[in-house]
This record gives sequence, structure tokens and C-alpha cells, in this order.
Amino acid sequence: MVIILNQTKDESEITMKEQIKKFAIKSMVGFQTVMIYGIGRQVGIFNYLYEKSKSQPTEGKITSISFTLEELSEKLNLDLKYLDGWLHMALECGLFEIDESAERRAKTAPHVYDLYVDPNSMFYLGSITFGFYGANFFLETLLENFKTGKLESFLSLPSDFYKVGQQMSAAMGKTVEGLFSKFCKEEKKRVQKGGTVLEVGCGYGLNLENWIRKYLRAKFVGIDIDPQGIEHAKKEVEKNEWNDRVEILDVPLEDYAQSANSKFDLIILNQVLHEMNPDENYRKSVFEDLYSLLKENGILVVGESMIPNTFTKEDFQLFEVMHKWFEVGFGSRFYDEVSFRELINSTSFKNPELIRERRNYCWIIRK
Repeated sequence: MVIILNQTKDESEITMKEQIKKFAIKSMVGFQTVMIYGIGRQVGIFNYLYEKSKSQPTEGKITSISFTLEELSEKLNLDLKYLDGWLHMALECGLFEIDESAERRAKTAPHVYDLYVDPNSMFYLGSITFGFYGANFFLETLLENFKTGKLESFLSLPSDFYKVGQQMSAAMGKTVEGLFSKFCKEEKKRVQKGGTVLEVGCGYGLNLENWIRKYLRAKFVGIDIDPQGIEHAKKEVEKNEWNDRVEILDVPLEDYAQSANSKFDLIILNQVLHEMNPDENYRKSVFEDLYSLLKENGILVVGESMIPNTFTKEDFQLFEVMHKWFEVGFGSRFYDEVSFRELINSTSFKNPELIRERRNYCWIIRK
């Protein structure tokens, strides 16, 4: 063990006051924000505020929505005493503020409508925050697995929280689509004119929906092995009347690759690889199947967090580290840039291209 003693004070040294603020005040507010948002979401408060905002006539963009505790109690059948305690902490955390236009009325704080009420906002953080909240329900299992090394299955998670993970992945999928749209202009045109798209591991269809709504002439196939996700995705297809151009199938990739009668202009693998069997030979077989499903001029787009070794000096992104931490109990396996290239170059694909824009990135792999 090495103990380091500071003999002289460095002006740049972090003070005890700064550390107390960081680990006590900020941590407590952050934790309470996660808990308050998670409870509010589970009992239906944030969904109620969103539906209320849609039903009210307004000109221009909605920036805030107000309410009373009595209103929430009546509409959601919730206890006033609990609501009062919940709102008091929510005010302290900055999610809401007092609405001075009426007595005993609150409203969303600046930008909170976009961040936590409107799920369609490009700034929406609800899924990420709810993911943190959901981790609390996994702590007992996680603690036990620290001692045993046991691994869980993603499909063993409660469906509500697994769906939240899918929402988080779909948010990253929007970034991947944006990079594809900007840097793969020829392939984008091909898809726009009526190309064929396959998403492997489509889950609840949340990421696939982003592509469906943007590429109106394209035809899509989504495959997955999660029955609940497939059921949800099929309902969305029915509800939006997409049956003429979207097909959702409950089938493993290897089976689909053997039976498919058509090939694709574009295949999407978004935040799925780390959930697959970590065996290297199995993953090579995955990319061989993907290769066989692509047209000769087709491309594979892979959205996947790259997580270097813990003790490298690289500038980590919080979401990447969080991703690894939340999934450590599931036997996930991640790659850095070098190891991912090695994996791809060991298959029929060659020379994967890493597309970066600021801190966003994805892989473009051509046949």
C-alpha cells in the first residue's frame, strides 16, 4: 500500500469544502432528483402533465405546464399527503417552481418540460434518469453477484425497465441515424428512394420507428428474440398503419439469415452487440450472417459504445462508463477501436470506418 502525504499546499489543490459540496450536496440533490422523477413517472404524474399539455390550446412551443396537488390527487387517485412531500422535494431539486399566477400552484421549471415531460423532445432525459431509478430494484441481486460472479439475462429484467433501456438505446440510435444521414449520402439516397432496411435486435421497435418516420419510401424488417418487445413493436406497426412497408419477426439472426429470400441496402445493429453472446467465434458468425444479408453495395451501420480499459488515460464519456457499469452483471463484452477493427477484419467484412463528430460516433462497414 502506498500512502501519499502532501507536505506543501498547492494553490490548485481541491479543498475540503469543494469535496463536501461535491459528495454531499450535489450527490444528495442528484439522488433525490432521480428518486423524485422515478416515483413521479411510475405513479403517472409526468405522463399526466404531458397529456394535459397536449389538450390545452396554445400558440407556439410549450415551455411549461402548471398544476395543483388537488388536481393530481383527483386525476390520478393519489394521496395528498404523499403528493405534498413529493412536490416539496421536487421543488428543492429544481424540477418545479411555484406558479405565482394562482394560490398553491406549481409549474415545471425552465426547460424541464423538454427534459422530463415531453418524450418527443430532442433533449428528453426521462429515459436515462428512469434507468438510474430502475437500478435500485436490481441492487440486491447485484450485491449478491459481486460475491458469486453470477450473470443475469437481459430478458430477466422487469419489462418496464428493459423498455427504458430500449428507449435509451433509441436515443443513441437517433445520433447514429444523423451520422449516417450526413456521412453516407449515396446510401441515404438509395434508402430514401425505396431501399430495404433490416434492424437486428429491434426490440420494442423504438429505434426502428425513428428510421420508419424519416424514410417514408423504404421497406423495413425488424427481428428480435424478445417476445414482449416484438409484441409491442407489432402493435406500433398496426397503430401507425405501417403494415405495407414494415415487417416485425420473432426470430434469431442465424435462422433468419438462412431463410431470408431478400437482401438489404442497409442493416442496423444499434446497441445490440454487447448484449449478444460474448464468445468471439459466435460474434464472428453474427457478422458473417450480416454479410450474407447485405446487397453487394449495401452497408452495415453499428452503433455501439466503445469502452477502453479502466486504467487508460482516455477521456471517458459518462454514458459509456454507465453503460458498462449497469450491464456488468449480464456478461456484456465491449470493444475499443482497435479490438473492434480486429473483430471485423477477421470476418468477410474488411476495413470498418469509424465516423466521429464531436463526441458522437458509429461504425460504417461496407460489403
